Amino acid sequence: MPKKMFFNIKEDKRNMFLDVAVEEFTTKSFEQVSVNTIIKKANISRGSFYTYFDDLEALFNYIIKEVINNRFEYAKKLLQNCNGDYFLFIKSLFEYDFDSYSTSGKYSLFRNYIHYIQSSKKSSLKDAIIAKSLLGLIENNDIKSVFNFDELKINEQEFIDLLEIVVILMINTFLKSENENLSKKETIRLFNKRLSFIEYGVRKENIE
Repeated sequence: MPKKMFFNIKEDKRNMFLDVAVEEFTTKSFEQVSVNTIIKKANISRGSFYTYFDDLEALFNYIIKEVINNRFEYAKKLLQNCNGDYFLFIKSLFEYDFDSYSTSGKYSLFRNYIHYIQSSKKSSLKDAIIAKSLLGLIENNDIKSVFNFDELKINEQEFIDLLEIVVILMINTFLKSENENLSKKETIRLFNKRLSFIEYGVRKENIE
């Protein structure tokens, strides 16, 4: 997390520093980002960097936390209107994400963060992001009070596994959209098609 000094500098200088850092963490993996590159582009000294953050890891986690917190505010509003329908919630959130992040490369940032969690921290996406996200998104962490588990026919632990799969699917679809320059309509259609395999199964008929 940032040190107190970070919030004492002028807002425009703070935002410029963060813009540089976001660009670095978006276009490079965590292992490739260096303090030297950030301070050179931000035009600050190495000493200044370490008065703001302990290290690159603290900076990266702060950036991700800020992005996720902003997303939470909209997600909370969606929860109130989804009537317990998890897949309706995810489809609506995906469209919001496209409008918010498709031009900023934020999903490359998320991809790099997942790589960082799995390779550098030796942790799982579920433990590092999903479980913590639920604590912030759902009051009292009472998932069953929000989503209809009977309709989904899964238990709470299986639901958390489902969240992990869907997060990866969302990021993968956005990256494909970026790489292939897909339109919003094409991207949403692709995501909904992929999501339908989870919602309805590949084999849609009941097999005796």
